[in-house]
Amino acid sequence: MKTNFKIIVAVCITIFGLHSCSDIYDAINLNEANSRIIGTSQMNFANTIRVGTSITLGDLSSGVESRLWTFPEGVADIVDSDNDVTVTTANVKAIFNVVGVHDVKLHQVFKEDAYDLQQTNKLGKILDTTIVITVLPEIEIDVKAYYVNPDGTDGAALVIANGAENELIAGRLIRYKITTIGEPQKFLWTMEGGDPVTSTVDTKILDVKYKKLGTYGFSINANTPRPAGSATVTFTDFVKVIPSTDPVTLDGAQVVNGKIALNFSREMEPTTLNTSEFSVGLTNKGTTLPSIIKSLSINPAEGNIVLVELNGQTLYNDDKVIISYTKGTLATTDAVAASSFSNIPVSFVGTNLLKTTSTYDSGFENSTSANWGYLFWGSPWDKYTLQISGAKAHSGSKSAYIEMQPNGGMIMGHKDGSGALVKFNLVAGKTYEVGSWSYVVSLGNNPSTSAPDLRFYINPNTDWSVGPNPAFIANFEIGRWVYSSTLIKITITADYNFMIRGDNQNNPSAFKFYLDDIIVTEAKLRP
Repeated sequence: MKTNFKIIVAVCITIFGLHSCSDIYDAINLNEANSRIIGTSQMNFANTIRVGTSITLGDLSSGVESRLWTFPEGVADIVDSDNDVTVTTANVKAIFNVVGVHDVKLHQVFKEDAYDLQQTNKLGKILDTTIVITVLPEIEIDVKAYYVNPDGTDGAALVIANGAENELIAGRLIRYKITTIGEPQKFLWTMEGGDPVTSTVDTKILDVKYKKLGTYGFSINANTPRPAGSATVTFTDFVKVIPSTDPVTLDGAQVVNGKIALNFSREMEPTTLNTSEFSVGLTNKGTTLPSIIKSLSINPAEGNIVLVELNGQTLYNDDKVIISYTKGTLATTDAVAASSFSNIPVSFVGTNLLKTTSTYDSGFENSTSANWGYLFWGSPWDKYTLQISGAKAHSGSKSAYIEMQPNGGMIMGHKDGSGALVKFNLVAGKTYEVGSWSYVVSLGNNPSTSAPDLRFYINPNTDWSVGPNPAFIANFEIGRWVYSSTLIKITITADYNFMIRGDNQNNPSAFKFYLDDIIVTEAKLRP
């Protein structure tokens, strides 16, 4: 390990008269500074290392007459020394082989009273210093997995073993929980056959939905860059997804790469696709546009995704797209017929700028309630509560649970650890789609007019005409994640933040909902 030390040397020379060429140095008085300067190779990282690795400690003090380093017995191996407890050299490199918090003591005797680095505080001639070294164990991961009950609670535990083939009915969830030692900071979940297939969210709980029949394994990597450490657990043939008699559900409809992707709860049988059983409605600014279905297909990578392609029609973010299905031949690979659905709104998928160009925690996975602070608009916008919750999540494992009080409201923004609002860059001349997912628990006594709503105002250059996104009208679906979005046009390039406003002023009852997955994507508009 290479260690760099900053050595501060102060030399003051005063010359009083040079009376002869033969003795010009006799009158020079050189006084060595007595300064205490101690450093370590990990001083910028809280002197924390991994077991079996080394740390270098350095006494850079000037004016030292003698020194003695003392290490705890049986803890470290002092390099190039037969004595692993005491050493008198200025610099000492030691390999720590015992996990824990260890005190290394340095006893110094100076020629004169020593000062601190600023040369302002006299410390004394004999000084004792303790350096605390934290030695972390190697990273280890312990995994447990549970079936998820219909009410979202943990069910029976699964057998954690290669080849366990725990049976799971298609379309249902497994909840993975990990405990770790060694303080890893980053995680990579690779869940074969699951949804999500991969996740880098820094969480120790992950719900995975299995929609495709088959036998699948998984792996989880936990790591940290400093002190460096990594561990991976891998299990093969862990879960066996079997046919289900549960009703097949449509979990979402989105435009992906120009096609409408219907996300069903289980794998669909390709031979049951029939274009005549589907219909698409397409309008733009009140004008109805042709929307003839050209073909239906199954996504080859995800068997639960049915792709709907329109005949000669490109879809744009400012289009209003709905899709319907009349029950017919469509069925899952385990022969369960799909139910009819009508006028399902179709959303658009794009690159979420909050994730790619900002530290904005759009999915509420890496922030606390304190990071979503009140913006001080006064009453009634202070009549709400917000907490980060693991009870519901559209994706990942967390969301924001919000309760707006009767006749109350909310105004809040996302703040970093210093209290500053988290910003994201938007470019003049571009239009962006701003959306989010909400899960309503209770609409309260929802009035027929002036329904509760949510609005995303940008700041600075605020457009106060931005409408509800969404409006929680009386027939708003309860107990299901619902996507809502609106378009905003930017006139000035700047770094913006969100002022998220909830309005419950005309509702005499509390309004309760979860908020997740806020998005900002660049929109493509119909020419």
